Amino acid sequence: MKLMNTAQALSETPDSIEMTAPEQSDFFIDEMNGIEKNDAPFFYEKRKGDFVLSAKVQPQFTKYFDAGGLFIYDSPKKWIKLEFERTDLGYPSIVSVITNGMSDDCNGERMDNVEAVYLQIIRKSDYWMLHYSLNGKNWKFVRYFKLKMKSEVKIGLEAQAPIGKSCKVLFSKIKISENDVVDMKKGK
Repeated sequence: MKLMNTAQALSETPDSIEMTAPEQSDFFIDEMNGIEKNDAPFFYEKRKGDFVLSAKVQPQFTKYFDAGGLFIYDSPKKWIKLEFERTDLGYPSIVSVITNGMSDDCNGERMDNVEAVYLQIIRKSDYWMLHYSLNGKNWKFVRYFKLKMKSEVKIGLEAQAPIGKSCKVLFSKIKISENDVVDMKKGK
């Protein structure tokens, strides 16, 4: 795997990756407020065709918008982010951001008293399914959409600290596989 952007710290073991996002790092495009950030650390590999990407994600939240998650990168203005994030509403949530020139931002379920979640992104051509799980087996639907991307994209792990000094994220149970999903909605 390779690193895009600088991480404050990055360490790998055979079973996990720990990445610390530096101060005020993010991927987000907000034309209304003139914000364009693309400097969060992203640890990736290139992947062609359909796939399933999943990982257990455990951020150490300190400030709002601290997060860790899965990231699919086509170009500087086209990417997908599925995160476990501490929202500005005061609690952690499953957050998805789809960027096609401009980022949308969608908070999902509230995750009180949860230290880690499993996240999953499935690609089938230009169709995408996002899921989360508390146990890595029973997947809950987050989002389904169409977004045309190159056949070969960068896929991997991202950490961010948009307003804080840093955010350390532990990634484990990382899995990248061919898309063998039978029921896209159920994620298995």
